[in-house]
Amino acid sequence: MSTKSNNLSIFTIVAFLLLIGAVGYLLMSNSNLKSELSSTKQEMSNLEQANTELNQNYEAALNELEELRGDNQELNALIDSQKEELGRQKKRISGLIWSERELGKAREEIAQMSQMAQKYVAEVNQLKSTNKYLSDENSSLSSQNESLTQENAINKKRINNLDSVKTILASKTENLTKSNKQLSTKVDMAESIKINFLEVKGYDVRDDGSVKEKARAKKVEMLRTCFRTETNLVTPAGSKEFFIRYTSPSGEILYVEELGSGSLTNKLTGETERYTVSGEVTYNNEDMTACLDWSPNFKLIKGNYKIEMFQNGFNVGNGSFKLK
Repeated sequence: MSTKSNNLSIFTIVAFLLLIGAVGYLLMSNSNLKSELSSTKQEMSNLEQANTELNQNYEAALNELEELRGDNQELNALIDSQKEELGRQKKRISGLIWSERELGKAREEIAQMSQMAQKYVAEVNQLKSTNKYLSDENSSLSSQNESLTQENAINKKRINNLDSVKTILASKTENLTKSNKQLSTKVDMAESIKINFLEVKGYDVRDDGSVKEKARAKKVEMLRTCFRTETNLVTPAGSKEFFIRYTSPSGEILYVEELGSGSLTNKLTGETERYTVSGEVTYNNEDMTACLDWSPNFKLIKGNYKIEMFQNGFNVGNGSFKLK
């Protein structure tokens, strides 16, 4: 009887201890769950706060760009392009917040997006200011042209030498026409210097250094590319590097590294592209003509060649030439 009583007491104590342990485990688990839940809530709050900040910055940037929209189609197209880029960046940041939960990286991207938006706004304002200046200049020239027309009518009555008057007025009108043409090209200008004329000729190089034009491929030792630039008041005056890429009739890019060939980044596509030769040209923000030479160390083949010109990372001119 005593042995049974002792066994019962031991069993009761063990059961009590197990019960206490189970209660302690449940209390600890409950505490951990509460801690995890609190941490999860805090994390979600931080993510929602970052997403709200992202949406606010994005909408503010769109509104600021929309306020700059006007009647100029080029500026409106630029604004649309900038809004699309901001939209892509917002989508990427949203993925960082909700998919990858990279909160720190997302906040860095949000700050970068805000900086990009301000850069876009500054760019549009600069173009608007430039366009206004050009418009005012054009109006001034139109007023001068009108004054010259009135002067012509008066001179016809007062001056007997009508031919002389016509010559003077024709000269002034021609100058105004040239000025108006230059102003119209500046409206569409960008940072890169565009080419409006491009010509390639082959030459034979003699021992004394003189050259003679040749049309047959087997006689050509040097290619000379001459081109004319358009006026660009946005880019600073000074030394500008132009890149030329020749493509053979077989579709192969002419590339000889020891003769100056290399690679550049196409800013429009982001891709790395090869070029055949490059050269420096002094640019003074006006129409000008320049030539760049390249002497391959191999025989050229006959056929139709393609030429592409790049400046400041953009394609600014294309053409073709034929060697017999």
